Amino acid sequence: MPLACLLIPHFSLRLAVLDQPALDGLPLVLTSPSMSRPLVADASPEAVERGLRIGMPLREVNAVCAQAVFIPANPVRDALAFEQILAQLETVSPALEPVEPGRCYVDITGLDRHYPSPEAIAEALLVCVSPILRPRAGLAPTRFSAWVAARMASPGTMRTIASGELSATLGPLPVSWLPLEPNALLKLDRLGLRTLAELRDLPASALQARFGPAGREAHACASGQDEGRVYPRKLVESVREEFRLPAPMASREMLLLAIRQLVIRAFNRPALKHRQIRQSRIRIAIEGGQSWERELTFREPIGSQRLIETLRSRLQAIELPGPAEVIHLDLIGIVNEIATQELIPLLRPKRDRPLIDAARQLKQRYGESPLAHIVEVEPWSRIPERRFALISYDP
Repeated sequence: MPLACLLIPHFSLRLAVLDQPALDGLPLVLTSPSMSRPLVADASPEAVERGLRIGMPLREVNAVCAQAVFIPANPVRDALAFEQILAQLETVSPALEPVEPGRCYVDITGLDRHYPSPEAIAEALLVCVSPILRPRAGLAPTRFSAWVAARMASPGTMRTIASGELSATLGPLPVSWLPLEPNALLKLDRLGLRTLAELRDLPASALQARFGPAGREAHACASGQDEGRVYPRKLVESVREEFRLPAPMASREMLLLAIRQLVIRAFNRPALKHRQIRQSRIRIAIEGGQSWERELTFREPIGSQRLIETLRSRLQAIELPGPAEVIHLDLIGIVNEIATQELIPLLRPKRDRPLIDAARQLKQRYGESPLAHIVEVEPWSRIPERRFALISYDP
């Protein structure tokens, strides 16, 4: 059975079109802010036709194409959207290997029991993706050739490259199609190597001597002899919670309170009952199409209370580029370990045990804690309702 590659070119830009269909057909530019100078991270085909290119400084874009529409990079949105696509693709084949947002390889071995042909499998993969994203599928014996087949396919269609067609199909392609670093591609151009046919005519040892392991891999790709195996992603047990703020919020205290509520909600789910976690990931969607992400790994498994304290300590100095709209919390590395090393009795923090015991008894009786406490949120606000918040007290 051949190998399948599902490709969504310009993934971030197509997601922006999915959110705002009026952008379809316009010259779109994906911005990539950096510390030195912002550059064009990606450009739609309409933008490329007007002279824009990847790596161009953003200050030169308007001079080349005044109609260009700038789309800010949003890695959190891209990652969440691609995870949803992968979940849909797993209904066709569980053996998926995501390479980057918008590209993954699929092992279709054994699916001939459910589909009449490999082409039918590729069509089933395309159905899992929204047509406005312009997905493409490729079938070929190796990874690189499957990627080439997907790139050569038209939006919404699939293309097959048989084993006997590899040499004729790969030969005329430019060396820029190879998965090499820009500096290596520039060196190949200076050496006068323009096509894959010219590259594969050279000894593999000579390319390895000049470019290292990447040179031998490039020779294998150009010859159609690269690897044809898919390494499925490891499915790690996790719990995800989402909190949509009623209005964009920039208050640090309010964000910490929202994260606290997400932790409590997550640990109340059956999957985390009497269990602990080793890693957490916080993703925040920010107003204006931006995002913020932070991942924390703990030295030992921790529970809800310690997680709340740790997140509050780590995020005390959080600085977001704008007001937050949606907060995503992922708890990863779920384990059954619950034993922890207690502190020396004299060093333990003092707690109001009677109040905690009473709250737990009320929660056991009514199903949820009927107690609440007042937390100061925005004491400087002119609106009285925004100065304090009433939060459920659940020790």
